[in-house]
Order: sequence, then C-alpha cells, then structure tokens
Amino acid sequence: MVIAFMFTTEDSNMFYNKDQNTAFKPVKRRRLSEVAVEQIRDFILNNGMKAGDRLPSENEMVVQLGMSRVSVREAIRMLEISGILEVRHGRGVFVKELTGDIFVPLGQWVSMKKQTLRQHFETRLIIEPGIAALAANYADAEDIRLLTENIALQRKVTDDDLIAAIRLDIEFHCLIARATRNKDLVMLMNAIARHSFDGWKAALRTKGRSANAVEEHATIVDALFHKDPVKARKAMQDHLEMSVKGLQEQGMKID
Repeated sequence: MVIAFMFTTEDSNMFYNKDQNTAFKPVKRRRLSEVAVEQIRDFILNNGMKAGDRLPSENEMVVQLGMSRVSVREAIRMLEISGILEVRHGRGVFVKELTGDIFVPLGQWVSMKKQTLRQHFETRLIIEPGIAALAANYADAEDIRLLTENIALQRKVTDDDLIAAIRLDIEFHCLIARATRNKDLVMLMNAIARHSFDGWKAALRTKGRSANAVEEHATIVDALFHKDPVKARKAMQDHLEMSVKGLQEQGMKID
C-alpha cells in the first residue's frame, strides 16, 4: 500500500494523508534530526501504516519537515538501522517493522540472523585488516582529524543511545576506507555499511562492547598516525575478533 499526499493552499507547510488528515509538522531549523525521527515514527503510527507501506519521498520530507537533506537522510538512516524502515534504491523508503528488530531480545535476534552474522564477519575479517594497513600508508592529517573527531563523539554516546553508537561505529570504518584513497575499497566498505550492518547491531548490543570498541578504534588510529601498516592490520584484526568473541561469550555461536 502506498500512502498518498496532497498539498493544500490553506497550509502549504504540511502534507496530509488524503484519507486521515494526519500530517508531519514543520521542524524548526535549529532542531536536530532526532526530531525528524520522532515525527516519522509518529506519522507511521498515526496513519496506521504497515510493513511494506511506502513513505513520502525524501524531497517531500525535506520540504515539509523544514530540514536539510542531510538531516532527513540521517533520520531515515537511524530508522533503517533500528529496523523500522527499509530503503529500496530507486523505489523509495518503506516501513519494515513497526517496532524495529533492534528491540528484539538479543539472543533471539542473533539466532534468527546466524548466517547473516557469520557472513558479515567473514567478509570484514578478510578485507578490513588490509584496508587498515593500506590506510596507514596513505592517511593524511585530515583523515586523522576526522577519525579523532569521530572517536570523541563515540565517547560521548550514552549507554542507552545504541543507534548513535552504531551510526558512529559504521562511520569510523568507512572513514578508514576513505583514508586508503582507493575508490573500489571505499565503494565496497560503503556497500557493507549500507546493506549489511547487522554485525554492528549485534556486536554493539553485547555488554560493554561499545566502550571497548572505542578504545580499539583509538589503537587503530594511533597506528595510522604513526604510519605503521603492520600495527594497523593487527589492530583491526584484533578489533573484529573481539566483536566476534563478545557474541560468543554471550552464548551465541555465529561460526
């Protein structure tokens, strides 16, 4: 089912479900993208949308929420990570689950995703240590600055803000790939981040993993700063293996 919208001359700052007269409310430019997340979730609930229903286009949400495209995309991404939305490229944004799979009990969720998680970590263990080693050869001051800023933001994330932790962790690994100056590796890492982020969701839900991961990230950046590809490769390998070990220690076998 596709929800249709129409604009009215009486209030061009809102768009309505033609059947239920429910609207997004404009968001002040000073507000953060978290407000858009709340409004999108409210819109889904208020319109009785179900899994498979399509949301308004990104352009419509940008206009009607009064936010930048970057903020709207971040809100959509946060809801995608949580398992509420699904982005189908070339088709639009769709409701995936009303509550989001991130709220499913971890043991149950990992059991359902066993093969996906195994493949996720197999892939990353093959490519990311090599990416880190290459990044150690090419990373410049700007790369180190961006990575350091990312780590600083990770350290500020509260324990109950899992979505932010996942988003920043994914961003960190994509920044490492960018530091290689290799467009193919950047494209590959971005594809994993976009379409296979279940591994991040599982690992960062294990107790204490988020805080430990931040310190492991700092070790990787230190290797890049000192242009030490051997240390960078090992630091990334250890980092990924610790994620797998954390899941295994919770009694969940993914290998």
